[in-house]
Amino acid sequence: MVLPYNPNVYIEADRLPIKKYHDYLPWEADYAKHPVKGYERDICVDLPKDLPPVIYFNNWTVWGLWKPEQFMGCAVEILQTQYGQLPGIPDVYVRKDRLAQ
Repeated sequence: MVLPYNPNVYIEADRLPIKKYHDYLPWEADYAKHPVKGYERDICVDLPKDLPPVIYFNNWTVWGLWKPEQFMGCAVEILQTQYGQLPGIPDVYVRKDRLAQ
């Protein structure tokens, strides 16, 4: 998972993005508040249910206006409590149960 947005990570890793959350930007958080029936997309609901082993998080302030804490505070909190940064690679967070291995 890459948050909030950096498609180069997928390209450089030669991997396809995950379904549903290839990125998460402020307007997607707004959509989550009023989704089209059958097309729910709320990272605050979905992420705690299925924590990926690795999250790339670059703490980008979108267009200099929106800090991640403002539109996906739940994901930032999960990173702080459930993940640890990979030594030497500050944008890569590994789930704590995997980091210890």
